[in-house]
Amino acid sequence: MGWRDVNGTGVSFNVFAPEAAVSFVRNAWYMGAWAREVRERPMGRVILGEPVVVFRAASGAFGAMRDVCPHRAVPLSLGTVEGEHIRCPYHALEFDTTGVCRRNPHVKGPPDRITNRAYPVVERHGMIWLWLGEAALARPDLIVDYSCFNDPTKFTTCTGYLHISADYRLVIDNLMDLAHAEYIHPNTVGSKGAAEVQEAKLVQSEGAISVNSLWPNLPPNAVSKPVWTRTERIDQYQDMTWRPASNLFLDLGIMAPGEPRASGYHTPSAHILTPESERTTHYFWAFGRDFAMGNEAVSAGIAATVQAAFTTEDKPMIEAAQRNIDCAAATLRNFTIGDAGSATVRRELDRLLAQESAGSAAA
Repeated sequence: MGWRDVNGTGVSFNVFAPEAAVSFVRNAWYMGAWAREVRERPMGRVILGEPVVVFRAASGAFGAMRDVCPHRAVPLSLGTVEGEHIRCPYHALEFDTTGVCRRNPHVKGPPDRITNRAYPVVERHGMIWLWLGEAALARPDLIVDYSCFNDPTKFTTCTGYLHISADYRLVIDNLMDLAHAEYIHPNTVGSKGAAEVQEAKLVQSEGAISVNSLWPNLPPNAVSKPVWTRTERIDQYQDMTWRPASNLFLDLGIMAPGEPRASGYHTPSAHILTPESERTTHYFWAFGRDFAMGNEAVSAGIAATVQAAFTTEDKPMIEAAQRNIDCAAATLRNFTIGDAGSATVRRELDRLLAQESAGSAAA
């Protein structure tokens, strides 16, 4: 597959063969749920093509394991939490957070000969993080820092989730190229004329790939207009950064034309993508702001606008592209600096996959 420069973006590619299977980087932390989703009941979710159950023990500790009882293969997520254990609903076998069976009412001997595969799990920033790769490599310090969204002294935050029927890499492509906002988000987060005046550059550093953009001297968009009263026009900056394996952070803000970033409003957002399967993606998002903090009406309005943009505008477009890739062997080409960003991310994912494959082969 050849690579060539298109319109000076620095990188170009033709899409992977549509029929090729998608491989996932497994030695990485993936968000499995918002912590608030896991309360008294266990929660089941498919991640990287594997059924996973997450539960909160009575002590508050989290457990995560394969959502398959090793006895008769029923989902443990259909069961209940009993103290520090999760109980299978079929025959009442109980497993602790390490996956060891601690109660089996059908045998007289020790029950711990039965085990289930457990996964490293960490609660951080109000999020549940899972590691489905080699457990010995699961260092919590590798979890991307989204702490600002969980600090009410910095930002008031609204969060959400949606399910997208597409390869998670297509969602990354969408996020790295925000020039599309003018066209498919004209009544939500887009600004008329932004694509033509955009100033953008691709920035690479160790463990991160960014597309940093400035949209100068534009009218405020639908999210900004109700709260920005200082000037009729604004400058908007948006630095989108990807970190392995599928965690993105958008540093976004607005200010009066020509003014420094610190003089305006800051509205960062997290875009955390967890592959469910080769063609489906869990999309967790958080949107923070440093203005009208604590105002519930403003929070509700922003949450509704952002969710609408994702659900009724981004999601249908990405899913339509996936259908064309699958049924028409459609390919992808690069024309924007955002395309160069997403292509660079794909190359890094390929490198990480090759690195894992080489490590597995050596082992």
